[in-house]
Parts: sequence; structure tokens; C-alpha cells
Amino acid sequence: MQPAEETPRPAMIPIRGVPMIKYFAENWGEVEGFQAQPDDLLISTYPKSGTTWISEIIDMIYNDGDPEKCKRDAIYMRVPFLEFLGGTGQAC
Repeated sequence: MQPAEETPRPAMIPIRGVPMIKYFAENWGEVEGFQAQPDDLLISTYPKSGTTWISEIIDMIYNDGDPEKCKRDAIYMRVPFLEFLGGTGQAC
């Protein structure tokens, strides 16, 4: 069985010797300019290792276990990904 069509991978652009997907590389200046607050929490995981799941758990802790508060928006809006910064400097 063969895939019907291969999807091309996005172009890679090196940032300080590390290959980054073109979209990330184009926005890297905003990532480098990010200023963390003292009460920020950084979630750092390997791809496909449960990032969304741990983000849901952290959001549940921040909301005192109230599932209704955790339904207020999609997880990527409640727990933003630093690498997905938009042109406004806010996570999308």
C-alpha cells in the first residue's frame, strides 16, 4: 500500500545552525524578543510526547479544577505556544 500523494515538507532555514521550519524562522525575531513574566510557566516537550495533554492539566490546575472554565476556548488559546507568535507579538 502506497500513499496516494506525498505532501512536501516546508522549507528549512537555519537559525544559529539549527534548521527551523520556514514559518518559525521568519518569526524568530519575535520569539527572541519575548519577555517572560516572573509567574510564567514554560512547558517544554519533545514532539508527540503529550504537550497538549500537559497543557490541559496545567490549565485545569490554574482554574482550580473547574472543567467549565477550561472549556472557555481552544487549548492553543488558553496555553499559547511561543513559536506561534503572530505579527502583534501575541500568541495566536
